[in-house]
This record gives sequence, C-alpha cells and structure tokens, in this order.
Amino acid sequence: MNRDDSPSGATGDMRLYAPAPEGWAAHIKQSWDKEYCFSKYPGEDYFHLLMSGEIFVQHGDEKYCLSCAVRHGILTTDRLNWQHRKNTDRKPLV
Repeated sequence: MNRDDSPSGATGDMRLYAPAPEGWAAHIKQSWDKEYCFSKYPGEDYFHLLMSGEIFVQHGDEKYCLSCAVRHGILTTDRLNWQHRKNTDRKPLV
C-alpha cells in the first residue's frame, strides 16, 4: 500500500499540525467511560461523546475531538502554518 492508498479512500496528506503546541497533548481514548468533547458541533445544542479508540487533543481539562480542534484552529492541515500566520510581535521597520 503506498502513501496515498488509505483504506477509507482518502488521498493526500492526512497529517495535522498544532500552530501553538504549548500545553497541548494528543491522546487515544482507551476506555468506554463517558467523556465529552469540549465543543458542540454547529447547529447542535449538546456536547458529543469521545469514543473509545478516538484520537483527541487535551489542554488541562479541555478535550477536543480532532474535528472540533481543526474547526477552532487548535489544529490545522496547513503544513506551512508557521509561515501563514500573522506575527503581531514584530516591530515597525520605521
């Protein structure tokens, strides 16, 4: 199987990046205990479950499924995100 032949039929780069990784950790949920994503899907009024075997990111008590983490900008598929973000710490040249 080559790099672009995934079982789900998805193609291309499937990696995720954390633009500001400080304090964040990735985990695989290993139990069936009820734990919820810290965010709601748009249009829903409830928090959704994290499933056993699901990969999620955590910062302190906040846990996000990968979909919500991407939607909130915690994770990105942009490999060159460090080049594309605005740097507000730069001083004017003049």
